[in-house]
Amino acid sequence: MNKYGLGRGLGSLIPKKENTKINYEDDDVKIGPNFSVSQVPTREVVSDIDINCIEANPYQPRTDFDEDKLQELVESIKEHGIIQPLIVTKLEDTNNEGKQLYQLVAGERRLKAAKMLSMFKVPAIVREMSDIRKLELALIENIQRANLNFLEEAESYERLMNEFNLTQEEIAKKVGKSRSSIANILRLNKLPSDIKKILKDDRITFGHAKLILSLESPDKQRKLLKKILDDELSVSLTSDEAKKITVKTHTRILSKDPNILSLEDRLQKHLNTKVKINDKNGKGNISIEYYSKEDLTSVLEKILK
Repeated sequence: MNKYGLGRGLGSLIPKKENTKINYEDDDVKIGPNFSVSQVPTREVVSDIDINCIEANPYQPRTDFDEDKLQELVESIKEHGIIQPLIVTKLEDTNNEGKQLYQLVAGERRLKAAKMLSMFKVPAIVREMSDIRKLELALIENIQRANLNFLEEAESYERLMNEFNLTQEEIAKKVGKSRSSIANILRLNKLPSDIKKILKDDRITFGHAKLILSLESPDKQRKLLKKILDDELSVSLTSDEAKKITVKTHTRILSKDPNILSLEDRLQKHLNTKVKINDKNGKGNISIEYYSKEDLTSVLEKILK
């Protein structure tokens, strides 16, 4: 699966410091026995912080960690020390021993690796920042290193929109992408949960997912997905298959009562699943499909509202 680089967005979020060669977002900053704190700008001092006093970042967009790469990081830290300091913020609380507690903002892989090595302390920069800033930095750090899968990106962008009222244009500016790119990634949140899992497992690409989303119902989306997996279709061949499904759907629509089709469409959009109305002279039945217990729960909640 292709990953996106950060682009120019980093500079707009993390101002460059004058008269110093240190850039804490670069991988070439080594914190080890030869590192001199005097090299650090006075307003951002690297401190050794008790590893047990650092709590997880609730705004961490990343949910999956490659175990092999994590082990590689462990071996690197053994040899060279931690390459760049973590970024944390102070919490108001202290632990049972009266020690200051911190919340992690950036550097979750480094913290995990340090714990695997049973390190007592880790180098960190303490910053004051808002919740939105914490999410931004965690998101940016992962995008810069191509660590997020597309679904994690999509969920992060949706959080920025829902929790912090950012527009797609504002998100695009912050992460250095086009607004259309943000919009395309956000659309992944509309995929059914089972198709999301296939994408998350890298069994299909982002290009495949976009074509699946071009079909209006989950049933047709799953039909196309099955074809992709069974026949190992390329994105180009998937595009052809999606057009065939669309043509067949159009033919069926022409042969059905437009009033019934309109009702089906309204129900499908409301319930976010396939709905079929079988009508004969004003009598019939309504068929509503679901594909997991979660889908059933969601459908029932919408019906019973």
